[in-house]
Amino acid sequence: MRLPYKVFMTSALVIFALVAVATWSLLAISRLVDVNRGIATQSLPALRLGTSLREQLGGLTRTAMDAGPTGAQAAQRAWNDRAARMAKEFDLLRSFLSTDEERWQYQEATVAFATYRRLAAMGPGLDAERRLAVDRTEAHLDRMLGATYGALEETQSEARQLERHTWNTVFGALFASLAAALATAAFLAVHLTRSLSRLSIATAQLADGAFTEPLPVTSRDEIGELARSFNRMAERLREVDHLKEEFFSHISHELRTPLTSVKEATHLLLDRVQGPLTSKQGRLVDIIAASSDRILRLVNQVLELSRLRARLLPLERRPVDMEKIIVRSLEELRPQIEEKGLAVGRATSGTDFALQGDEDQLLRILVNLVGNAVKFTPHGGAVTVGLTDLGPDVEIAVEDTGIGIPAPDLPRIFDPYKQAHRGRGGSGLGLAIVKGLVEAHGGSVQVESAAGRGSRFVVRLPRDRAPSAADAPPEDQR
Repeated sequence: MRLPYKVFMTSALVIFALVAVATWSLLAISRLVDVNRGIATQSLPALRLGTSLREQLGGLTRTAMDAGPTGAQAAQRAWNDRAARMAKEFDLLRSFLSTDEERWQYQEATVAFATYRRLAAMGPGLDAERRLAVDRTEAHLDRMLGATYGALEETQSEARQLERHTWNTVFGALFASLAAALATAAFLAVHLTRSLSRLSIATAQLADGAFTEPLPVTSRDEIGELARSFNRMAERLREVDHLKEEFFSHISHELRTPLTSVKEATHLLLDRVQGPLTSKQGRLVDIIAASSDRILRLVNQVLELSRLRARLLPLERRPVDMEKIIVRSLEELRPQIEEKGLAVGRATSGTDFALQGDEDQLLRILVNLVGNAVKFTPHGGAVTVGLTDLGPDVEIAVEDTGIGIPAPDLPRIFDPYKQAHRGRGGSGLGLAIVKGLVEAHGGSVQVESAAGRGSRFVVRLPRDRAPSAADAPPEDQR
């Protein structure tokens, strides 16, 4: 199945689950709202009116006593008004009753109240009959209120059960649907991330020159096509890299022998072995000697980088004091430092800077880094070499106030033949060799820089067990 269809099916499942849960929730909420509306619009008003009528009935009987044969005319009018209001409330109460029992008791209470009003209007002498009518009205109102309370409790119980059932159903459906959706999404995510993780690891291995086996292709979607394309690309890159290495190695070997002969011949001429030279001949021989030395250094660098990349550079490990190595590198570069008038400082943190390593190669690392700092720092600038005891590691930091490295060039600064500042000489192999030598000692090198603000190269080397040169593939430069 193609990747878009997999993503669509997963998304559709999630959406369907959420829509189903939302629909059920809306229906359940609608039912719950209806139940609560019934409580608010029927049961509660019925209780309020029934209770009010029950209380008003007592007040009406007291008003009737004041409005008796010896009562004032105003009391009689008050009784008539109150009785009329109660009759209206009786009529209003009928619309809020919901059960047969409520309606039956209401009907009986209404009849008893009408009887009471009729007897009250007939004058004195019927006190017992009026009292009986009032008692019947009160009794039926009480029974009606009891039925209303019962209906209210029943409705509230139904509402609670509905609410509980709704929450249980919603949570259950939501959990089940999300679990199914998550399981499907997890299956797709695991499939994608596993494939992309393999591809990412293979890409890193390819960049480090350690990619040897093709990626397994287990699907026919876009990820599978990407893996197949990557395998084809990796194969082509291996072929190109092999051809390049063979070419440089062959050319370097072929150049080294004649260059060595030219260099020896120029030395013989400069030593006047074949007789004296004129001043013009001497200048030409000096040019030949300098040029052959420069080309021979480049050839040696190419051959050394080839050995580093093939993990064939031997290291003579023995105890080395890195503080002494730093002093030697600064002494070796002192003429260039003084020529540019640079301020050179050393900073140390800790007391133990010893480690197991190849002294000559470690010196070369420092000379290359400090030489680069001197080369790219203008007159009057500063170069600082720091040394830090980190316990199992020793850290060397070379910092300058030079022209810095543009941000786009930082990721490739350690690649062979790459230079951030062209036109300033150099072969583009210095930092590549630095990185190769550092990794051959089991360490790491990093750079921090910004254009116009200088650079800071940090080398971290382990004290004891470091992998042999065969354990570290290089690449690198400025």
